[in-house]
Amino acid sequence: MRVGIDSFTVRELKLDAYQTLDYVKKLGLEGVQFGDMRELSIEADAGKLKDINDYAVSQGLYVYSGVGTCNPVLVKGSLDEHRETVISHIKAYAQAGWHELRSVICFSDENYNHPVPWKSHVSQSIDFIKTLRPVLETYGSRINLENHGDNTFDLLRVIEAVGADICGICLDTANTLVNAEDPVLAARRVAPYTNLTHTKDGIIYFNENGVQRQGKAPGQGSVDFAQIIPILAEYNPNLPLSIEDHKWLFEIKIFNKDWIDKNPDLTPFELGQFVKLAWNTEKKLANGEIPPVDEYEAIPYLDQMEERLLFGLQHLKGIINRQ
Repeated sequence: MRVGIDSFTVRELKLDAYQTLDYVKKLGLEGVQFGDMRELSIEADAGKLKDINDYAVSQGLYVYSGVGTCNPVLVKGSLDEHRETVISHIKAYAQAGWHELRSVICFSDENYNHPVPWKSHVSQSIDFIKTLRPVLETYGSRINLENHGDNTFDLLRVIEAVGADICGICLDTANTLVNAEDPVLAARRVAPYTNLTHTKDGIIYFNENGVQRQGKAPGQGSVDFAQIIPILAEYNPNLPLSIEDHKWLFEIKIFNKDWIDKNPDLTPFELGQFVKLAWNTEKKLANGEIPPVDEYEAIPYLDQMEERLLFGLQHLKGIINRQ
């Protein structure tokens, strides 16, 4: 396993693809997962993509990227045009040597707050990905859905419906927390289908509506990577661990009946494990082991970015090297 970053982590530096690769190399990181073709500022140009890939390989770095949403409900404008764009990107990536591609079916909280019922989002996403099967099969590529506000249970439903040969998981280890999923249990659920990651950490603590998540460097939060990494490695020993790090607070309204009703797959046991993580954080906040949330959040992310990245790199590599 190699440890790199998702390029969103360094967005404030405003680097191009080559500069981003140079930057992670300088820090001792081992690769970059870019967001999509727009971020690369390349409109499905296989030659330019291959040049980026060749440059990464020459530096001993991995490189991945992604395509637009696979949820038709969230597409603005013509769905047919969107599909053709996604197909053109799949082809260009494949010609450049990139076959594991990230996507999403949830932008933020549409699974809780959207006029179209979430079940319809999931079913329409299944139908959309099925239409991509011919091009994915032809080019030996796969769409990997990130848990990006939505839960791992629904992503597994999508994979079961469309087939793991063309659809997998980009596991965001701390996004599990925004649906009150226990990160270790979630990793066990999706490990057989995980081909990409957003290796993220965060703490959770109580508030008046339930709990809140604060982003942290890997190894400084509630995500138990010492358990998760071996689980993932069993199925994919070469899985890239791409750190996605940022600030922002996210609320998880587990005290709200409507919120609970929208998470029917969440078992009492798993919810209990989630609450246990919050309780452990509360103890660490009380004894000063973790800095006060508001004080820490007030520090601009850019002031801490390299420190957080290097801490995460050391923490993750330490676990990998012990396996």
